[in-house]
This record gives sequence, C-alpha cells and structure tokens, in this order.
Amino acid sequence: MLFDPRPKTSRLELFDREKELTLLDRAAERGEPLVLVLGIRRIGKTSLLRSFLEEWRGIYIDMRGVSSLAELYSRISDGITSHLGKLRDIVKSIRGIRVLGAEVEIRWRGRDSISLVGLLEELNKHDKRIIIVFDEAQLIRPPISIEVKRAIAYAYDNLENITIVLSGSEIGLLREFIGTDNPDSPLYGRYALELLVERFTPQMSRDFLEKGFMEQGIRPSKDLIEKAVNIFDGIVGWLVYFGKSYIDGVRDFNRILDAVINLAAKELENLRPREKLVLKAIAEGASTWSSVRRYIEEKEGVTVPKSTLTRIIKKLEKLSIIQDYRFLDPIYHRAASRLRIK
Repeated sequence: MLFDPRPKTSRLELFDREKELTLLDRAAERGEPLVLVLGIRRIGKTSLLRSFLEEWRGIYIDMRGVSSLAELYSRISDGITSHLGKLRDIVKSIRGIRVLGAEVEIRWRGRDSISLVGLLEELNKHDKRIIIVFDEAQLIRPPISIEVKRAIAYAYDNLENITIVLSGSEIGLLREFIGTDNPDSPLYGRYALELLVERFTPQMSRDFLEKGFMEQGIRPSKDLIEKAVNIFDGIVGWLVYFGKSYIDGVRDFNRILDAVINLAAKELENLRPREKLVLKAIAEGASTWSSVRRYIEEKEGVTVPKSTLTRIIKKLEKLSIIQDYRFLDPIYHRAASRLRIK
C-alpha cells in the first residue's frame, strides 16, 4: 500500500525509484567500498535502502537513538535477524554469534565475543557481496563513532566483499561525520560514491497520489490532489501522511495540513532559541545574512557577533533545514513561522 506510513521493504512496493535502485545495484556489482545516500527528511531514503536490500545479502542498521555499544550491537543483531533467510549460512559459524531459531544473539564483550571489525572480517570471508547499511549515520556519537569509522576504514582498505552504505537526512553533518577531507578522520582521503535522493516532480506526486487513492477505491477531486501536490512539494513522507489521513476519514485538507505543520514544528522545537529565531527570520522574509542579523537584533535588543550568526546559519544548513536562506521543505517554512521564542 503506497500510503502505508511504515518504510517499504520490497521493490514492488516502492514508487518510481528505479533510477536510484539501479545506481545502488551497480555500485554493489562494482564492489564500491563506500556509498552515501543523501536526502532531506521524509524523502524516502529508508524505504529505498530497505527495498534495495531485498535483492542483496545485507544488514540494515538504524542508528537513531543509539548511544551505547550495547545498543549498537542490539541494532546489528536486529539487522541480521531481519535478513536471516539470506545470511543464516554465513553467520551461523561465526564466533560470537548464535542463531536461535529466527533470531540472532551477538556476544560483543567478554570471552568468545566479536568486534565490529571482526564481524566484517568474517562476513568478508564468504566471497559473497555483503551490504552494510548505517541509516542516519550522522547521529553516531563518540565513543561509538570512533569504532564505527575505524571499522568502515578497515573494510574500505582490506575487505573487498563488503560495501558500506551510509545514509543521512542531515547532509552536512553526515559529510562532517565521515571526514574524508579531515586529516584527523580514519576515513580521510577515501572516495565515497554519493547518491542524492530527490523529491518527486509535480507529475510524479500526482501519479503517486492517484495510484495510492486508486488502491483504496477512492477518487478525491483533482483540485484537492493539485493542492496537495503544490503544498507538499514532492516530499514523499508528507504525501503519504496526506493520503493516509484522507483515506482514514479526515477530509478537511486544512486539518491535515495543520497536523503536518505541527509535526515539523515539534522537531524544530529541539533547536536552541537563537537557531529558532534565525529560522523565524527567514520564514518571515529575511533572505540575506545582514537582514537575518537585523531581525535578530531588533527582536532581542542586543548586538549579534558576526561569528555567532555565521556559525548558526552553517549549522542549520548542515542540518538540511535551509540552504541559501531558503527552506528545503516548505512545511518547515510554515512551521518556523509558528515558532514561539522564549
């Protein structure tokens, strides 16, 4: 079902991502050691990656909320379990891993344990391409980040049957995390193939909505579909939210739009007060560095150091919220207008 809010796991369920799948397939076939899958929030990266793995032996690891080694290995265990049908013969003989029926147990500390590098080495021995996906990799923090980056660097240099895929919605932070241009990073100087997941074109958005509604035997007016196409601007997650809400009986478009904006606003509330003020300035029309600075100074009644404002703007760009004083997602533009600054 196209309007299922959960990530897709099959290529047959995925809508119009043939180009992206082909690029990922070719990267795996060529044995690319490191691939970056980039795209703003709710653009469909997770669905793309999980559907891509349908045709490959791979491990999908969701890094959201991982803050300890115990959680890291728990997610790796979940990833192996999810693809155990293709991985059972490979992992069943690896020291530190026990296959318990349909689940996998990993011993990562103590006697007969296995490290991340050790696991990658064992997977590499079977002469079959293995894809390791770290989704939202930019969220990895020390000390876990050091172990993960060293393991990726080791696999890059030594393990020819391993392809690492790093995905992230905060594009600048993901590139910073990898540090291919940072001499202090274990991945310094390595080449990474990049795939940018684009938003749907207006026609793709129309086709997506019409097909999704057709699956449910519902035919909204063309005007309603056109309104959704224009407002949600090809962001797949918002199109799904609209479609699911509508088929569940919410026929008031403004009510759906209000719920979507509130979701985005809650995410922006996690930012610092002055970061939110910068977004509010841009949402209200500030389109240059000097106009943003003037807006903040008028609101706060205090001068803003140049370096401080520049640092904030760069951070918001790394978070993939804005670029060149424009919001990358129009819903976040609307959400920023609603922010209350204490």
